[in-house]
Amino acid sequence: MPPLWKRCHELKVPMTVLAPVTRMPEVGLLLERTPDLTVVIDHMADCPIDQPEALEKLIELKRYPNSFVKISHTWSISKQPYPWADAQEYVKRLYHSFGPQRLMWATDWPIVEGHSTYARALSVVRDEMRFLNEDDLSWMLSKTVERVWRF
Repeated sequence: MPPLWKRCHELKVPMTVLAPVTRMPEVGLLLERTPDLTVVIDHMADCPIDQPEALEKLIELKRYPNSFVKISHTWSISKQPYPWADAQEYVKRLYHSFGPQRLMWATDWPIVEGHSTYARALSVVRDEMRFLNEDDLSWMLSKTVERVWRF
């Protein structure tokens, strides 16, 4: 991974990491070596909902200002029906740790269609996460993405 991360840094291409929360300490080590590389953690690192303490491994990456987190898979990790309140608690923790300028909603399309719907995956963030205000939503639904991928 280090040569790939180095090359992404040279090309100014963000690195997207799809890895479980257990691997976040290793991601942190890579970030130590390339702190200027923009890194996006996919699916909130798929932290199991019954292991809330494990989310701290992802939250520790907040000390790297170029680290971002995709808010997705709430429907997948939740043990509750829509609006997946237990998973919303993870989003709230990430929101308080990273702030909305470093979080971005991800569609989960097309895989979400086998478990829920695209509309619900969007609605849960836009309409059900009442701890988010309009400015937060603007960042999480578009501005953060535009900040990371500048094309």
